[in-house]
Amino acid sequence: MTRVLLAHPLFLSKSPQEEQLASPYFPLGLLYLASYLREAGHTVTVFDGTFAEDEQAFARQLLADQPNIVGIAGIRPTRDVALLLARIAAEFGAVVTLGGPDPTADPEFYLRDPAVDIVVHHEGEQTLLQLAHLFDEDNLDLESMRSEAGIAFRADGRIIINEPRPPIEDLDDLPLPARDLIDMSRYLESWDESAGYSSITIATARGCPYGCTWCAESVHGDGFRQRSPESVAAEVAWLSKTYDVDRIRVIDDVEGIDRSWFESWADAADRTGTIVPFEPLNAIEISDLPMLDVQDSL
Repeated sequence: MTRVLLAHPLFLSKSPQEEQLASPYFPLGLLYLASYLREAGHTVTVFDGTFAEDEQAFARQLLADQPNIVGIAGIRPTRDVALLLARIAAEFGAVVTLGGPDPTADPEFYLRDPAVDIVVHHEGEQTLLQLAHLFDEDNLDLESMRSEAGIAFRADGRIIINEPRPPIEDLDDLPLPARDLIDMSRYLESWDESAGYSSITIATARGCPYGCTWCAESVHGDGFRQRSPESVAAEVAWLSKTYDVDRIRVIDDVEGIDRSWFESWADAADRTGTIVPFEPLNAIEISDLPMLDVQDSL
């Protein structure tokens, strides 16, 4: 099976602003990709640059893991570091892919760098899995890529951007993020030292319920899909048992989630016997007393 190394290029050592916050969150999206690929039988490792000293740690992991495909997450503030890792991976001889919000928004920027072979745009699980299957079958070539949804690549001196792949409709079918592939204790300790409590992120939905015309296109498309309250409650119970976490941070746009869903989540959490306080990624600006009652019950 294909060996895939997924890389998170945010180095606290190279980002004084993030280092000053002293409360980093692990790469949740990357860990969803890892678990999806691993469940399909591929060998997956993760390079997490958060606590690494510099890019040489990435070079050492390439030598240790010997990946066939390297997938690097891209966000606007880490463009330069992501491309630096791409060049290191290209010199190693791996197929280099970039994915995430920034490559989805601007695949041409990344493909102008000769180190980048493929950009995976929009939701990545199914697309990256298909690339791994093609590599495993010795069929990852320009001919096959021309008909592969969800990617952009170079061919005949120009950049080709294929249509997005339809998103995964039932989020409950996704395996939980592969948190075992990174050093979770470092994140929990960092939060405890800076904030006085440990915090861990979860995702309850994908997309956005609003559809504002001025917003940049989401990596998850313009629809809104939500996990079942029972699925989220089960994950929180597992996180509490595994990591003894003090709080859960919901990374979704909480204000866009229907109150009845939160009420169902509170009921499901009560049935698991695990009540952990949650907080939103951003401050809640719109609320009311019934909603605050629900929040207090989780």
